[in-house]
Amino acid sequence: MIESKEYADPEKGDNHSSSTAAESVTEKERTQAPESPLRPPYRSKYLHPVESPSISISDSERHDTFDPTLPTPTTTASRPRAYSRTQTKSPHVGSNSQAYQAGGDLSRIASGLSRMSSRQANQLESDLRRHISIHGKRRHSEGIMEDRAVVDLGNGEEEVMIVDWIPDDPDNPFNWPTPRKYAILLTCVFITFTGAASLVSVGILSTWGPEYFDVSREVFLLQLTLPMLAIAFTPMVLAPLSELIGRNMIYQVTSIINLLLFIPQCLSKNHNGVLAARFFQGMAMSVGNSMVGGTVADCFYPRQRGIAMGVFSVMIFCAQGSGIPAIGWIGQNLGMRWSYIIQTVAAALNVILNAIFLRETRADVLLSRRAKKLTKKTGKKHLCAADLQKSSFFTMMRISLIRPFQYLITEPIVTALSAWIGFAWSCVFIFGSSVILVFEAYGFNPAQAASFEVTLAIAAFIGFACQFHQDHLYRKAALRNNGKAPPEARLYWAAYGGLMFPLFCFVYAWTARAGVVHWAVPAVCLVGCYTGIFMMYTGVFTYLADAYEIYSSSAQASQSFVRNLFSGLFPLFSRQMYRGMGYQYASTLVAAIALVLAAAPFLLIMYGKQLRKRSKVCSTLYKED
Repeated sequence: MIESKEYADPEKGDNHSSSTAAESVTEKERTQAPESPLRPPYRSKYLHPVESPSISISDSERHDTFDPTLPTPTTTASRPRAYSRTQTKSPHVGSNSQAYQAGGDLSRIASGLSRMSSRQANQLESDLRRHISIHGKRRHSEGIMEDRAVVDLGNGEEEVMIVDWIPDDPDNPFNWPTPRKYAILLTCVFITFTGAASLVSVGILSTWGPEYFDVSREVFLLQLTLPMLAIAFTPMVLAPLSELIGRNMIYQVTSIINLLLFIPQCLSKNHNGVLAARFFQGMAMSVGNSMVGGTVADCFYPRQRGIAMGVFSVMIFCAQGSGIPAIGWIGQNLGMRWSYIIQTVAAALNVILNAIFLRETRADVLLSRRAKKLTKKTGKKHLCAADLQKSSFFTMMRISLIRPFQYLITEPIVTALSAWIGFAWSCVFIFGSSVILVFEAYGFNPAQAASFEVTLAIAAFIGFACQFHQDHLYRKAALRNNGKAPPEARLYWAAYGGLMFPLFCFVYAWTARAGVVHWAVPAVCLVGCYTGIFMMYTGVFTYLADAYEIYSSSAQASQSFVRNLFSGLFPLFSRQMYRGMGYQYASTLVAAIALVLAAAPFLLIMYGKQLRKRSKVCSTLYKED
């Protein structure tokens, strides 16, 4: 069985590989004529060779299909070798049928596409990509690799051409210039930045908002709760949709919707109308929370994603660390209406940047579009490997909606990590109320007190620096385990962060005493709390990606749902909790709960391997390690 390593995608909906086939083919395999459709180590349990008579092709077809400039077997090639029609063997992708009698040597898949599990379908796609990289021909006029296949997509068998990227194809997002990749990344990160800043600013705006809208503070805070609920659910619909139509269209449309929904917030004092706008705005903002990680996976090889994902994580914290103070000063000095106007300007800038810099990055969608153009041009059906396992949108959405909740209930690993990171992330929002109360007691006005949330940004850069040592520990673990580290090696610094968070929270609780302890001491403690949460945040993402591989999208959706749900609900009662219990005891309660939950990463480091072996999902992946 082939071991596929391209599927560890941290973002929902990205359980299909879009890596170029060239990365998975060694130089020896490029220059060695294969004897079967998938030679070792490419022998697949899904494809079995079946002999079938070959057919001749016309000179015109040969001229368009084969590139005469491809290197010979004795030449060191920069792309896979093309073989003659009689040498090439095409995969037969169908179910329970006899050898198709209209092509070269064929092979039959062990089971029908309609009966395949997600794992089998992804493995088949990987096998086909590897097959085309060795056996395929380069279409001279289109710059793609292709090979014949017989498929049964539910309407009977038909012969098609399966296409894939050539290794150096400039249209493949992996081959785009680095400046272009980072321009797209930073544009997507700006979407996340403005969305996160808008959400967390509700906490400081609750100082003036209830009077502006003539509602209670609890009702005003629904401006945070409703969009957070929308963010928790919407990715489960947008993720399968992005697999069908691509990411760019979703980015462009949601940015326009986000901008338009700021208009009633700027012009109206009808709070019910504003709440409706905020809820639908949360649906639009969800792309910054759920799709940016997928965009990173689209453009960067796994070995290159560490820095890119680090930039994404840092900017989420910086958005909250700068958004709260900025909106606080605007609200205090210019009024509520201007706080919404400034956010509208940022949303308009989002629309402009998206239109200028964003392009489709999902390789499977781009390749599928190219295949459709070839179908229209040649009259012969062309498909990419990913097209063979695409379900209907409603089927994909059903899986996307059900599987995360199934994992949340039946997978102890997902349950424990979701509770751990969900509570920790909600504390970022709880501290939004705590910080204002604590530092107002020192004599600061609301805007000045909100400025202490800049500790979030400071903590993000400290946590990002710690990630370099975490990567070092992970590489050492890989050397001890024949090049593949166990997923638990992703949790070392996350475990430290899990202890830092409650430790500094305890100190923050009992040093935040105006007139007794200088305000700088609780401010430093906030940096320690947020640094711990940052390391927990990044550790959970990378661990779930490694542990659940092609199923990581659903595992990530589970923890994201809990994280956003808690973050939307906890601020509704955090201010009352701090005033009712007292600042010291309220923070102590938070720290005590965090300390109990901090056992989760340590238990996973010690017993994670055994838990993965017992897991219904991870056990299949574990057997193939």
